[in-house]
Amino acid sequence: MTWAAAPGAVAGETGRQVGGRRMAGITVKQFDAPDDTTDFIHGRAAGVVVGDDEQVWRSELEPGWSWDEEIKPYTDGLEACPLYHREFVIAGRIRYLMTDGTETIAEPGQLLFIEPGHRAWVEGNSTCVLLDW
Repeated sequence: MTWAAAPGAVAGETGRQVGGRRMAGITVKQFDAPDDTTDFIHGRAAGVVVGDDEQVWRSELEPGWSWDEEIKPYTDGLEACPLYHREFVIAGRIRYLMTDGTETIAEPGQLLFIEPGHRAWVEGNSTCVLLDW
């Protein structure tokens, strides 16, 4: 395979042009040194900022974790999550219930796109580990 330099790039130079500045092409972060954390009664989440302020979260949600008990009390009375999520399940299982009654149980290896209007809870007796961005 032959790789060509991006338009405007100088051969052998790394990065990309952004707002007149040359930016490095790789950002490295670790969840064991997060930019933000959230502790739940039944778990925790570690967040890192990558790119242009995009956050990626690694959550470890223990059996008993539910949106209704751990998140809803802080939403000023919302009945469902108002956010979009892209999630990848690493371990355990998590159940999602949409306001229209649609329901799914996500398992390891599954990638999900979840629209606003959902609630969730850990399914079973194993900790659910997932990436959310």
